Amino acid sequence: MKIMQVIPYFCFGGAETMCENLTYALAALGHQVVVVSLYGQHTPISRRMEEAGVKIHYLDKKLGLDVSMVGKLKRIMLAEKPDVVHTHLDAIKYAVAAAKLAGVPRCVHTVHNVADKEAEGRAQKIINGFYFSHGWSTPVALSPEVQKSIAAFYGLPPAKIPVIYNGIDLSRCREKQSYDLQNPAALTHIGRFNEQKNHDGLLRAFSLIHKKHPHTRLNLLGDGELLEPTQALAKTLGISDSVVFLGSQSNVYPYLQNSDLFLLPSLYEGMPMTLIEAMGTGLPIVASKVGGVPDMLVSGESALLTDCAPESVAQAACELLEDEALRARLGRAAKAQSETFSAAHMAENYVRVYRAEGA
Repeated sequence: MKIMQVIPYFCFGGAETMCENLTYALAALGHQVVVVSLYGQHTPISRRMEEAGVKIHYLDKKLGLDVSMVGKLKRIMLAEKPDVVHTHLDAIKYAVAAAKLAGVPRCVHTVHNVADKEAEGRAQKIINGFYFSHGWSTPVALSPEVQKSIAAFYGLPPAKIPVIYNGIDLSRCREKQSYDLQNPAALTHIGRFNEQKNHDGLLRAFSLIHKKHPHTRLNLLGDGELLEPTQALAKTLGISDSVVFLGSQSNVYPYLQNSDLFLLPSLYEGMPMTLIEAMGTGLPIVASKVGGVPDMLVSGESALLTDCAPESVAQAACELLEDEALRARLGRAAKAQSETFSAAHMAENYVRVYRAEGA
């Protein structure tokens, strides 16, 4: 089977990492995968994929609405002749129409977040809803919670929305060997600096943690539009000397292995890839119980799940910092649970959806 994945571009993010992991896993199953990036930027992720032998078409999309993408995608599809077009994020608005014009028999779209957060604006909701309700594309949910959000947002029957968990190459995870705290203890967060990831709440939580446990530091991996305001907040809170801004990293595993705790106090989520990576490393985790997170981890058994309030996040983190046995128990349970989220399982499940679409 030949699959074409279409994505805006390969910036540092969960959808982009999932697309990369799925590409490799589908190829390992013997399928041919080509990728289209709507924007022309070459990034560390796209370069790594090309070095691995993945063919990527780069288009020249303009900012905002660019209807020329439909014609350009159609020409690529006619040349490549894919059996399936698999879209991510807002690439759906152009790629499904192009696939219809090019006669591609099957389209699948991964909804990477709760539905009302992924489809920004009324126009995108109408376009997606038309594609889904008319059978032009099948929406795939990352978790049961995301499935519920898709059904409610678009008025679709849940039975028409398959659930496929994200997956990673677990062999890349460098498993934690000791739960002794470093000095200073390293608390880590990975994610774009945007409203969803709640860096404001994270820094306020770390300020409370740092007052009780001064020998701690917070490592922040990622970039985004709220980076500078977050740096300013660290100074305002008086914790800038203990907050390390590490930028985007194409390989996060060494940073995870050298961490003591992983914090993810997001305001909303689909199924965060960074959480799977932390689980695969065996890190003790504090995360907000939003979106698909409770489908991945059980509070008190494989993580501590809280609300998004800084006080709640800080209390859970301090509980872990003060109890090595708890850190070890939750970290090992998270590692065991991560086996559910392998890239191989993800690819096998997507192949079933691709084939069912042609029935």
